Amino acid sequence: MASRPNILFVLVDQLGARWLPTYGNATVSTPHLESFAAQSRVFERAITTSPVCTPYRGCLLSGRYPSQTGVLRNGQAYPANAPSLADHLNTAGYSTNYIGKWHLSGAPQENRWVPPDKRAGFQHFIGWESHHVDHNAGWIWRDDPDAPIHMPGHETDALTDIALHQLKQATADSDPFFMLLSYQAPHPPCSPPAVFQDMYDTKDLLDEPNADPTAWYDMPNWNADYDAATFRQLYFGEISHLDAAFGRLLRKLDELSLRDDTLVVFTSDHGEMAGARGIFGKGVMYEESLHVPLIIRAPGQTQGRRTDQFAATIDLLPTLLDYAGIVKAETVEGISLRAQIEGGDTDRDRIAISEYRNFCATSQDWKLITAGRTLEAAALYNIVDDPYEQVNRLDDPACVEAQARLSEALRRWHGKVCAGNPLTTSESDKAWHQVNT
Repeated sequence: MASRPNILFVLVDQLGARWLPTYGNATVSTPHLESFAAQSRVFERAITTSPVCTPYRGCLLSGRYPSQTGVLRNGQAYPANAPSLADHLNTAGYSTNYIGKWHLSGAPQENRWVPPDKRAGFQHFIGWESHHVDHNAGWIWRDDPDAPIHMPGHETDALTDIALHQLKQATADSDPFFMLLSYQAPHPPCSPPAVFQDMYDTKDLLDEPNADPTAWYDMPNWNADYDAATFRQLYFGEISHLDAAFGRLLRKLDELSLRDDTLVVFTSDHGEMAGARGIFGKGVMYEESLHVPLIIRAPGQTQGRRTDQFAATIDLLPTLLDYAGIVKAETVEGISLRAQIEGGDTDRDRIAISEYRNFCATSQDWKLITAGRTLEAAALYNIVDDPYEQVNRLDDPACVEAQARLSEALRRWHGKVCAGNPLTTSESDKAWHQVNT
């Protein structure tokens, strides 16, 4: 392995771990991802730090929580004074590349150019803000706002083509590369090629005990109006299409003899409820929204291993800095997962904190969800015995110790991360909480 490996970071959008065979799904087909997982470290319990697009991305690039960056909602910009992952890697001599959906410029959420001063330090940028309603009619920009490039065919294929070209170019450079390939798929509205959509029969897609077959997905702005089974047919088709694209990336690494010198990360910003509990989308603290895939292949690794040790997406920046030989700044949260990736162990008693319209403290076995952005507990689930979160154990005498431990961890986290921020919740967040817990 090179002292400073190349890094290929594949970020997909709105893919929950529950919908992948690697994490136990028996319906969806992802042969390339399964093959990759068999050669990699699979983190069985990876929790997103924020189950919504922009706050997660701000966290990923800064190594800090949304309450620390101020990026708490979609449509906000990455803070200009916050050192980014690209800044760190640039200083270490990496060529930094970004391809795809950005969602951090602060511009309205639509297909548009991202100005260079809004790109968080990436040297090479080919992308757009957010987002394409039609995955077959997207545009992408380099540096000229008046010269958009039409992406022919399906967006997932077009982004993969660009990434393959950039990988080939990277082999001519003596510097190691970091490439963050940010797919919009399988984020709705879903429009997979017919060959992938037709892989799934709507009769067999709602088997989970918390699935609601009467749920209806209605998004007029996206021309989307269909039942839960049809939603899953389209969503699963997008996942299988992504898998085919990921297979192309892996083959190209082998063709270019980059495998032994490249760290490969596959993950998602957050999950998708897909009709569970009658909910579509993300932003809630249930497993379908919060639990994400995290699969990492170290340079030259050929034998896979699964770990039930806890990981949080706040750990990703420290991990990448570790592999790049960069000392983590004191302001960066999280821990490096390198020891776990390479076969070691870390603290099994960790508790991950997630935040959006409310807070969530998650351990190996338990999850505590608050009422809005307060420390008032609203739900407690044993996610080992009750993976579909159907029995709220809040204030159950048998669960006093677990509840107290998670509550105390959340209080400590809030005192450190949100110091000076009042414990309040808006009326809209209160209403949202009443509907979604």
